[in-house]
Amino acid sequence: MRNAMHNVFSVLLWMLFGYYWYVVGQRSINPATINAVLALGSAVAVGVILTLIWVAHNLRLARKFGRRKGFDAPPETFETDCLQRPLVHPPVHELRRAKIVNVSLDAEGRKVYSPGGEVAD
Repeated sequence: MRNAMHNVFSVLLWMLFGYYWYVVGQRSINPATINAVLALGSAVAVGVILTLIWVAHNLRLARKFGRRKGFDAPPETFETDCLQRPLVHPPVHELRRAKIVNVSLDAEGRKVYSPGGEVAD
């Protein structure tokens, strides 16, 4: 039903669009109209030309220097959390490989990360 309503609405809007073009087409063309069309056409042409020049410039740079690889990621520091509590953990690659990571606070207020066991099915 929703798709059918969209189609009906689209057809009605296209009919309205066509009607407005019919109304505009019935008007007489005077020099002011021609000047407006020339101004709009010139603006569009300048925009297209500038865009093509910009694209050609970027392609020339890409051929000359190669494509950019982006910036290197900053090193991840895993020493404190957002509350500046010290973190105690095994090497990060072990935590990333673990299916479960247990997080707890010890008596000294440090946040302790430890790899957990298997995930229960």
